[in-house]
Amino acid sequence: MVNTNLKFSIITPTYNEEKDIRETLESFLRLTYQNKEMLVVDDSSDKTSEIVKEYATRGVKLIDGPRRGCCEAVNLGIENASGDIVINADADVRLPENFLEKLAETYEVGADWVLVDSKVPNTKSVYSRFVGALHVQEHIGRSDMYYSEAFSCRREIARKLGNFGPSFPLRFCRDWLLGKKLTDAGYKKVYDSALVVMHPQPDTLKDYWAARKARGTFGPLRNYFMDNRSLFFIAIKLLVKDMIFCLRLLLVFPSVIRAWQIVGYSERGKRDFFPFLYAYTLQEIARVIGEWEAWRRISKLPKEARRSHVTK
Repeated sequence: MVNTNLKFSIITPTYNEEKDIRETLESFLRLTYQNKEMLVVDDSSDKTSEIVKEYATRGVKLIDGPRRGCCEAVNLGIENASGDIVINADADVRLPENFLEKLAETYEVGADWVLVDSKVPNTKSVYSRFVGALHVQEHIGRSDMYYSEAFSCRREIARKLGNFGPSFPLRFCRDWLLGKKLTDAGYKKVYDSALVVMHPQPDTLKDYWAARKARGTFGPLRNYFMDNRSLFFIAIKLLVKDMIFCLRLLLVFPSVIRAWQIVGYSERGKRDFFPFLYAYTLQEIARVIGEWEAWRRISKLPKEARRSHVTK
C-alpha cells in the first residue's frame, strides 16, 4: 500500500507551448495519485497562460515566469512548491496514470532522486522514429546518467544544493546540472527503467532540423558556462571535431556503421536503414551548425556578462 502522505509537485516551465500544454494538463488530471499539485511557470507570449488558467480550480497553479531562462523558471517553481518531491516535467511530456504511485514506492525505500525512462510514441515519421531508436540505443544498459525526462528529487535537498543553479543560456539537459550536484554530494539515485513516460518528438523536417540544431548548442554552452573554457579553446575543439566529421562523411563507412547500430532498435528493423542513414547525417550537420551558433552567441555577449553565469 502506497503511503499517500508523500506530496508531489510537478513543475513545468513553458515558453509558447499553446500547442502542447492542454494535453499536458489533461495528462496531469489523469494521474490517479491524489496528493499532488502542478505548477506551470510561464514565460510565454502566446496563449499558454490563458489555457493554464482554465485549470486553476483543478490543482494547477500558474506562476508568472522570471523571463531569465528555463533554469530560473524551474527554480521559481521549486520555491513555490509545497510538495515533498519535485518533478521537472516539460510541456510535451505525458505521464502514465500510475506514475506517482510507482514513484512514491521508490522514494519510500530511501531514494533521494529518481530518473525514469522515456519513449517516443509518435513513430510514423522517420524523424521521430529515428530519435526514439537513438534514445534506446544510447541508454540501454546504462545507469550513469545525471538526467531524464520527468526528473525528480526531494525538494529540501534541491533547495539545499541551490536548485538548478544560476540562469544561463542552456536550453537542454538542465536536469544534468542538478543531477551532477546530487551525485557529487553523495545523494542516493535510483534509475527506474521500468517507469516510462511518453515524450513525442518532431515529425517534420523543419521541426527535426530545429531541434537537432538546438541540441548542438549544448556542448559549447556547457564548456563555456560550466567548465569555464575559453572561447579560443572551444573554437579549436570544434574545428577538430568538424575535421573528423567531414572525414567520416567523406568515407561514408563510419556513418553507415552508426546508422546500422541505431536501426537495430527501430520497430521497422532493417527497412529503416536508409531512412536512418539520412536522418543521422542530417542530425550531424545540424549539430555542427548549432555548435557554431552557440559559439557566436557567447562571443557576442558583453565581457562583463559572460562569466556572471558560471555555475559554482
